[in-house]
Amino acid sequence: MSKSASPRTRDLRAAYHLVGECRDLGDDPAAWVSHLAAGTAALVGGDFSGVYQYAGLATRTISMVGIREWGWENGMDRVGWQRSVTEFMRDPFYEPIYEEYFGRLATDDGLSLARTDLQPDDEWDRSWVYQHIARVMGVDHFLWCHRSIPGRPGEHEGVLIARTPGRRDFSAREKAVVRELHAPVAPLVGGPLASFAEPSPSDLPPRVRLVLRCLLEGDSDKQIALRLGIGRYTVNEYVKHIFRHFGVASRTELLARWVKRNGGRFAWGSVPLV
Repeated sequence: MSKSASPRTRDLRAAYHLVGECRDLGDDPAAWVSHLAAGTAALVGGDFSGVYQYAGLATRTISMVGIREWGWENGMDRVGWQRSVTEFMRDPFYEPIYEEYFGRLATDDGLSLARTDLQPDDEWDRSWVYQHIARVMGVDHFLWCHRSIPGRPGEHEGVLIARTPGRRDFSAREKAVVRELHAPVAPLVGGPLASFAEPSPSDLPPRVRLVLRCLLEGDSDKQIALRLGIGRYTVNEYVKHIFRHFGVASRTELLARWVKRNGGRFAWGSVPLV
């Protein structure tokens, strides 16, 4: 790798800082995945990004475990994106450009490549994926990076970053930065980083989420009722809701889930309580 293609020191610092921020949010898959999508795009100047976890690449029939996007505020069209997800799940090799990428990925896990590494402009302009996905979305240059998840056979974590038409292509350094960033992420999935399939605190109503925070801080039902200004019966109903959501049967089991993952921290619970 040439010097100009190597990540700079500040690139690596920013990448490792982003991974650390994701770990702080690791008990909430919706939060850390969304943060990773936004942060990856920011590192390399992307206008859109999607981070996803999926299974079934070897059998060419994808099961999407979870997916989060960033960049809709930049004017991307959701129809084209949803079409790409549908086609990818039907057959990840559905277009020559993907056949090429996943063929190389088989011998180079974590491969980070731009669209122009895989298909010349004239072929790209005539391709189905450009005509029916990229142009509909309002993007042109793409960058892909997929990596297998250790300990979860057949599962991958992937990121796609895109830029709007008229912007420059992704540089060799930017591709290297994305590869460097995502190398430590996949091994953390299912451990410090909750798997995409795990229940998320973000899916709870705001008031129930506050009760969850109180539970994790060790409050009794009576203390929770006093802190939040609600009745004991309401607290009890919220606690049952929380237990069902996370598939646990007791406060001890609920707390163990957080302590095991990240020492009991819960960055999503930063809203001040009464």
